[in-house]
Amino acid sequence: MVRLILALLAAGLAVPALAQPVPAPAPAEPNSEPPLPGPDAPLPELPGMEALPWPDITPETAADPEPGAAAIRYQVELKGLNELGLDDEFRGLSSLWLHRGEDTNLAQLGRRIAEDRDLIDLLLRSIGHYGGTVRITTQPPSASRRASLVEVAVEPGPLYRISDLVISAPEGAVGPADPGRIISRLLPIRIGDPLDAARVQAAQTSLPTRLADAGYPFPRILPPDIVVDHAGRDAQFRQAIDLGRRGMFGAISIETTAKGFGNNHVTMLARFKPGDRYSEAGRDDLRRALVQTGLFGGVSVTPVEGAIAEDGRQTVDLKVSTDPAPLRTIALSGGFSTGQGLRAEGSWTHRNLFPPEGAFTARAVAAEREQLAQVELRRRNFRARDRSLLLSGGFSASQQFAFAAETLGVSAALARESNIIWQKDWTWSIGAQALVTSQRDRSAPGDPRRTFTVFALPASLTWDQSGDLLNPSRGFRLTARLSPEFTLRNQSNFNYLKAQFETTAYQPIGDLVLAGRFHIGSIVGASRGVIAPDRRFYAGGGGSVRGYVFQGVGPRNADNVPTGGNSLTEMAVEARYRFQAFGQDVGLVAFVDGGEVSTGTTPAFDRLSLGAGIGARLYTGFGPVRIDIATPINPQRGDPRLVFYVSIGQAF
Repeated sequence: MVRLILALLAAGLAVPALAQPVPAPAPAEPNSEPPLPGPDAPLPELPGMEALPWPDITPETAADPEPGAAAIRYQVELKGLNELGLDDEFRGLSSLWLHRGEDTNLAQLGRRIAEDRDLIDLLLRSIGHYGGTVRITTQPPSASRRASLVEVAVEPGPLYRISDLVISAPEGAVGPADPGRIISRLLPIRIGDPLDAARVQAAQTSLPTRLADAGYPFPRILPPDIVVDHAGRDAQFRQAIDLGRRGMFGAISIETTAKGFGNNHVTMLARFKPGDRYSEAGRDDLRRALVQTGLFGGVSVTPVEGAIAEDGRQTVDLKVSTDPAPLRTIALSGGFSTGQGLRAEGSWTHRNLFPPEGAFTARAVAAEREQLAQVELRRRNFRARDRSLLLSGGFSASQQFAFAAETLGVSAALARESNIIWQKDWTWSIGAQALVTSQRDRSAPGDPRRTFTVFALPASLTWDQSGDLLNPSRGFRLTARLSPEFTLRNQSNFNYLKAQFETTAYQPIGDLVLAGRFHIGSIVGASRGVIAPDRRFYAGGGGSVRGYVFQGVGPRNADNVPTGGNSLTEMAVEARYRFQAFGQDVGLVAFVDGGEVSTGTTPAFDRLSLGAGIGARLYTGFGPVRIDIATPINPQRGDPRLVFYVSIGQAF
């Protein structure tokens, strides 16, 4: 429809001004019907017709139907429209196409032919083609075809282009007298472009947003005038635009039922301050920040004209309106891996129990080798945007090959987080942890049980240059983790530093993505034997070295029990292929992993355990569902031949 209206404008047809009343049509006589244009009806007189022949529309009938034929059926064959990109649009608007295969008569067929020849003429003009030829012919049924055939053949004629752009300020404009200097950079139309109605309309639709982002939030944009010159086969584009006053951000106000979400908290979320130059990007960023809180089902941020400053700039206040969202969430998940068995996890969350944005979560894990009960308070946007305060505490029990542990602990952390909407280059976390744990070291003689009290100050820093937070296909990530730890055991104490460094990289090669991971770690300051078993390094499993069970890589004692170590090395390479099958977004993966745990403090590379396998991926909105099967290449005594993993998210 937009194409047709602009085609009428481009053709020079008169369109009533919006400010003037449109005269009512003369009443029709009773039971009368206005004559329909026949196939040979003349086209309206348009400017420049004397300089250029108009489309030659020649309906032909190969043979007249037999007299008295009551009803006919026909098929439609199109030629010349698909190459112009008009095939789908014609099918959606065409009377001939809509009624194909139905019983019809000659009068109805003639009317549809007349309508469609005018439709094609307007469609051609909508993409800048004038003076084309439309031939519509009919053929009776034949031995190989039971229905009649209506063939529509189109030759588009010459392509008209924009020869001049004239941008001016209308009378009474309050903005700059020469808007063309600014508009020329924002209007995606250039001299020499085809007179394409869709492109012109897209430019008109996007112009207010582009102007607002350039600092003019309240422009007055008049409809464009397009003057077609058929003799020169070009057109002049004229438009009057009042840019209005330059805008600057003012006050922010919010109407919401969410507790704690007052004007001050919303102002803190904004990346701009009152007096900063107005931009549409800043306004939309604030809207998305409110959506990201999860407390609102819908958010609108409306610019409102405010006071005019002494320098002539317009204050732009923002009015925020919200729709409430459910605040409580119940989540359930599960998984399976060889060696760890089945795992089920559930949680209950209230996202604003401690307003503003103070989410409380109760979480429980029930698995064959792990049990956990934990509560957590996470306050997002804590005194600054994208900064979170996390407090947690709970009880956990673990029955692993290397140890059995029952732990009661609390922790706190302050972090700058990344998320799907704003994936940040730099993120960090600093925290404190205190725990009391009773652990049985199954690798030590006599399987002794000891109690440890541990105080730790973990910190991490990540530089993320990957293309996607959940499923990257290019770029890299670098992460460093440090945790100074102080331990009390048997009325004695000792200190050590736990350090880790990890890098991942992603490189697309055609339809494949090559992904790599390298991870090293070291514990300095205490020997392996005195450190709590669950604080040592272990390797093996779905997030470490596939092909081995959890803790299945590294040194073992005489009873084949993992001992853990003071240093760690892990590496992996994956080839990921993503494609569509069975209406789903799926993928295949081939991988080789390697890893080693050493009792020394320096990572070594002399006894790597290698594993290889294949996997399948089902890509969803919350990340890929991962199914991997792997085998150890150089297994130790007791290692399984095949290991199976099911989880959510890429391995790295």
